[in-house]
Amino acid sequence: MKILSLTLAACLLATTAAHAEPPTVAKVGDLPLAFDDLGVAVQMLKTADGRTVHYTDTGEAGFRPVLFMGGTGTSARAFEMTEFLKSMRKQLKLRFITVERNGFGDSPIIAGWGYGDYVAEVRAVLDHLNVQRMSGVAISGGGPYMAQVAAAMPERFISLHLLAAATQRPAGDPICKYTAEQIAAVIKPQVQNPKAWWGFPKDSPTHQIPGFTDRAFDEGARAFYIRGQMGDPAPEVAEVMRYCGPAPDLSAVKAPAFIYQGSADNQVTVDTAERWKAQLPNVVEMRLYPGEGHDVQYRHWDQLLLDVAGRSQLTAVCASGRSRAVPKAQAEQLLKAGATLGVCAWTKPAAG
Repeated sequence: MKILSLTLAACLLATTAAHAEPPTVAKVGDLPLAFDDLGVAVQMLKTADGRTVHYTDTGEAGFRPVLFMGGTGTSARAFEMTEFLKSMRKQLKLRFITVERNGFGDSPIIAGWGYGDYVAEVRAVLDHLNVQRMSGVAISGGGPYMAQVAAAMPERFISLHLLAAATQRPAGDPICKYTAEQIAAVIKPQVQNPKAWWGFPKDSPTHQIPGFTDRAFDEGARAFYIRGQMGDPAPEVAEVMRYCGPAPDLSAVKAPAFIYQGSADNQVTVDTAERWKAQLPNVVEMRLYPGEGHDVQYRHWDQLLLDVAGRSQLTAVCASGRSRAVPKAQAEQLLKAGATLGVCAWTKPAAG
């Protein structure tokens, strides 16, 4: 007992000694005048026709506006899953706006709501924010919505960017033969488990982003639970069924379009990228990433930011431990010499 007491006393003394002096820091001068943000806030807009629309806006004055549409089953805060390159976004002066879709996050489900309603809601938010022209970025299941908005207001787009983005399902797609009840039975277990909904494979590069996995799980919880909807699959069922039907006419969309596609993506396939290419009259870049899957939208977000900022002639690379944006020909030479695509953070080991 005496030995134990002495050992405990020694441990306590060691702990006290370790914390006896404050850490050495730079001189503390004036303290902050404002809070640091905890993420973009969801805002609410009451439209002239009485609808309630939820949206987010990073809001930087003078930055290029970018209309962002997240994948299927996402809330207005899904954009924040890309803010692992927030400093680069701000360096390139890009402002992101997201309009939430029916039934997800803060937006209650409305029977009969469709693409036309979403176009009207997007228009109302853009007008409210006095955004006349913007670029458009769509991820995965956000693609069909972006197509509808672009078809309805082509004159407002500076450029269009489609990352592993779905289109309307082609005629004869087996999913379009299912009933709502059959679709609900399949997706309900995933909708009610955000970890399953957002489960990326172990070899996904997203695991190299600190905190990304937890942020993705939080997004699923927000999309399916935040209003107390308790994992109701109805909004996702409606979204899946909405993807069945004719594609809009995109012939009036003259803005330059960029397509980003992984060759090994088995959720949104290369065939889908080819459909976009056939539907859009001004595809200037088809960025195909060999061997990559459905996470190219995160893995190559750095290149996306360059493209949206009007710097598509530059390629993001990591060369000799330095993140650089260099002309395409120079990038090809650097890649042959051992450089890698994207900022150098992608070369670091995955987080535990």
